[in-house]
Amino acid sequence: MRTIAHPAQELKIIQRILLHNVFDSLPVSEIATAYVTGRGIFFNARQHAGRGWLLKLDFKNFFHSIKPSDWDRVVRRTPDLSELGKDRESLHRILFWGLVPKHNVPTCLSIGAPTSPSVSNLVCVKLDEWMVDQAKTLGVRVTRYADDITVSGQTIASLMQFEKLLKAKLARNAGLRLSFNEKKRGLYGPGELRMVTGLVLTPEGDVSIGRMRKREIHSLVHKFSLGNQDYSETLRAKGLVAFSMSAEPGFLQSLEQKYGPEVIGRLMKFEPLIDFGLSDHDI
Repeated sequence: MRTIAHPAQELKIIQRILLHNVFDSLPVSEIATAYVTGRGIFFNARQHAGRGWLLKLDFKNFFHSIKPSDWDRVVRRTPDLSELGKDRESLHRILFWGLVPKHNVPTCLSIGAPTSPSVSNLVCVKLDEWMVDQAKTLGVRVTRYADDITVSGQTIASLMQFEKLLKAKLARNAGLRLSFNEKKRGLYGPGELRMVTGLVLTPEGDVSIGRMRKREIHSLVHKFSLGNQDYSETLRAKGLVAFSMSAEPGFLQSLEQKYGPEVIGRLMKFEPLIDFGLSDHDI
């Protein structure tokens, strides 16, 4: 369960102005793969394709663990944010949320604000750089997709050493306070199902959407081609096909060969009709 704190519309306008005019132009680390233009779940998974062993770690309460003081360090070290830093208190109220609403004090990032993902990437730059250095030393590869850390390498020992060093780093860190959710930790070797951000790393060194998801897509597209699909199933079929286009383009080609490009084209042009019960006068 996650607590969603959705900003008021007026505040969201201000947040989006900051996001698109300031934050989007600031550099993030090379291993940050979420909320970065040109990167995403496929980019993240591809970094670990063809690697023997996989270690998955997850930060506990990631957004809620990032505090205004963490953002202040970003402002101090970033010349492009110097003007914003002059009104520290207002910026805190724009970017952060009071986890205990009755206190009316901004204490952490909210899940729901458009700026929170970008702020989290900027706050984690130094930690990301440290992980890059350790990964190069140990001969492993690491990526961070928001709160998901993925480490891959050819030996278990190298992954265990990276995890040990990272936990020690976080334990003694006087600034950013992050910890791991041990229930989500996973270690996977050759011959096991290895998934990274919802995608499957195949034994051949490729990235796939997975057999189960392919079967579901085939079933949904088949029903659509026969006209036997309800509204919700059509929406799901369209979404899954769009997902496969970015994650495994070769699968889309196989769909077109089996069902015909006309069927797939008609499915992708399907427009959801949302009835809010409003009359023309209400609009």
